[in-house]
Amino acid sequence: MPQKKNKARSPIQKRGIETREKIVKAGMTLFAKKGFHRTNALEIAARAGLATGTFYSYFNNKKEVLVEVIRMFYRNASQEVLNVYDPVASDDPAGNYAEGRKLVHSMIRTLDSAHRLDPHVHREILAMTLIDPDIARINAEEEKKVVAYMTALLGRFREFIRVEDLEAAAVLLYRTGEEIVHRIRVVGSEIDGQRLLAELEEMMCRYLLKDETRAGEGS
Repeated sequence: MPQKKNKARSPIQKRGIETREKIVKAGMTLFAKKGFHRTNALEIAARAGLATGTFYSYFNNKKEVLVEVIRMFYRNASQEVLNVYDPVASDDPAGNYAEGRKLVHSMIRTLDSAHRLDPHVHREILAMTLIDPDIARINAEEEKKVVAYMTALLGRFREFIRVEDLEAAAVLLYRTGEEIVHRIRVVGSEIDGQRLLAELEEMMCRYLLKDETRAGEGS
């Protein structure tokens, strides 16, 4: 039997893009309020102020809406640091070291900013990654993109980075940062989150960067 083709379209015009965004935002709100399994396409369309048929013009089902929420989360997390942070080359090793610290700070704060999404949405995404293979695969793919972005950024600072395996370092930085920020924003922390982030930043700098006095030396 031939596989059924998807009917939903990817919008090109501004109006279509805005309509699709409305659906995603409505879905996100309902997933946070009611949970993924207790939400249906009819409700998402109504929340967005659209006809049900309009929903199906952009998404084949509510699962595709959740996928777009996941991709939006990772897209914001990965591209914000690239767009906001532009490293400044310096002939002064101490200046370069300072730029390295700025990079670590930017990475951590970007992760923290991304997790300001409603914690109930994060919990739904986490739950779905555990029970739905498609969601788990998409989540893993998006995480790989973030690690690739971070690896590329670290490569621009190789002169004063003490570790050799930049990809492994990026995975460690991402996983550690994700766990701490997740604890602060989603699960809840027993001490002030800003204190944890400050210590996380210090720990990452000590692991990743050469000592300031040796920042200009070779490996």
